[in-house]
Amino acid sequence: MSLEKEILEIISPSASEKKAIEDCAQNLLQEIKEDEDVLESKAEVMLVGSVSKGTYLKDPDIDVFLLFPPSLPKKELQKLGLKIGKKYLPDHEERYAEHPYVHGIRNGYEVDIVPCYKLDSAKELRCAVDRTPFHTRYIKTNMTEGMSNQVRLLKQFAKGLGVYGAEAKVEGMSGYLIELLILRYGSFKNVLSAASAWNFGQKIFSNGQKEFPEDALVVYDPVDDERNVASALSTQSFSKFVYAAREYLTNPSRQFFFPQPRTTCSLEEIKKITSQRESHLVVIELKRPPMIDDNLYPQVRKTLEGIQTILQKEQLEVIDAAYAVEEKEIKFAVEIDRSDLPATVVHFGPPAWSENAQAFLDKWREKATQPYLEKGIWKVVLQRADRDLTSYLNKNLKSAALGKDFRTLNGLKIYCGAAALCENNMAVLSAMFDKRMNWEVV
Repeated sequence: MSLEKEILEIISPSASEKKAIEDCAQNLLQEIKEDEDVLESKAEVMLVGSVSKGTYLKDPDIDVFLLFPPSLPKKELQKLGLKIGKKYLPDHEERYAEHPYVHGIRNGYEVDIVPCYKLDSAKELRCAVDRTPFHTRYIKTNMTEGMSNQVRLLKQFAKGLGVYGAEAKVEGMSGYLIELLILRYGSFKNVLSAASAWNFGQKIFSNGQKEFPEDALVVYDPVDDERNVASALSTQSFSKFVYAAREYLTNPSRQFFFPQPRTTCSLEEIKKITSQRESHLVVIELKRPPMIDDNLYPQVRKTLEGIQTILQKEQLEVIDAAYAVEEKEIKFAVEIDRSDLPATVVHFGPPAWSENAQAFLDKWREKATQPYLEKGIWKVVLQRADRDLTSYLNKNLKSAALGKDFRTLNGLKIYCGAAALCENNMAVLSAMFDKRMNWEVV
């Protein structure tokens, strides 16, 4: 049995599982279609997503869309969508995309009931979720027999790499993007062969004119050529996928689809690495703000960048950095080249032609080394009164360009040097020092 067939046997739902999933979806659909609010509002009820397209793995989400007439005001659409969703998902929670929808459990399956507008063309979109019915119809119309299994293989491959999902936490490949790649190239193996030769800015379905210069992969949406389906894919995830495609084609392995669980490094391992590099560690801990992941992760990444920038401004070389999102805290780790701040710091003044130039010279001439001009800017070199890194961060971290919900420094704890090397910090330190790809973990 080939590797791909073996993987398909594991990831594909059995006949009884398919029946259970599809019965659950169809029964829910029929109940909602007969709802008095649905009938009165003349809404269409549509099954969308992977279950409707037959491209789902085991334990899929069931996505039901309520397509309301365009004449319905947006506030009324939101109100009706929530009301209907809550009727059929008693154990529910409200979630939010561009507007609220209902998420819950039915027969053991996760279900989303989402309101949108029923439109004749994707050019008439009121919001992003209005595209989803067009996506579903496009895939169902164009996908040929046998392609659904190829989609499953590519989904599991992306899952194994850690790049499956367009949400902010992952910055990876959506299910729709994976389906389009299979439509374009025909099979799992063909996608990998093509991907192994991709360059940054690679264009697929290049029927669109709009440029996306900052996107690593550009896949023009067949139903809306002003949109890049791969816009959520980060450069890191794109690069990982290209590298993995080359590696798999050279040496295919089950590990690409089902990697081994990753364990944390030991204190001894990290001490050995930092000793060899003669580097030093800083770990900053902040309380986790109460927000959804799609809002949290961009702020976490911005905060890590802000921490690195404030250290670099003080002439510290940042060797590496990482973050770890834990249940109650967020931890940020930075590896730097020294344990304290440099003895001196360059202080920048005004241009020589500025009316404030003389005041700057009068102020600093007696307090520092001789002021000097460099490219027209006055500078002085100052001696630091306090070179302690922990003290500096406590005083100055608030001025860094942090994510907006981290700027209060709620729950701030700073660990520098030996203090950073403790068991409680192993998750974030392992994220920084364990550079193996998922399939390389043994």
